[in-house]
Amino acid sequence: MSALAATIVAPPRASPPSALDYAQATADPHDSAVNVQQPIRYVQLQPGQTAPPGATVIDPAAPTPMTVVVTITPPPQPAPPAPIIRTTQSGKRIP
Repeated sequence: MSALAATIVAPPRASPPSALDYAQATADPHDSAVNVQQPIRYVQLQPGQTAPPGATVIDPAAPTPMTVVVTITPPPQPAPPAPIIRTTQSGKRIP
């Protein structure tokens, strides 16, 4: 029973290094840079817990951020003028 309780209460373990972590660690710093966007982990603190140094704390009472997407359509373009075709009286086209 105590092993089960220790597993439930134990802090989460760090995930094993991925192939991308290995590639970054072994990459030549003079080669082109690899742009990696780290995933954001949100953790809800229990009463009495404090955030680790450098962590960003989000107030739970703060309003939810909104993303507004506005699509602006360009104004309609006027139709191009009809080409003028010159012909002779018999209907032959004049270049």
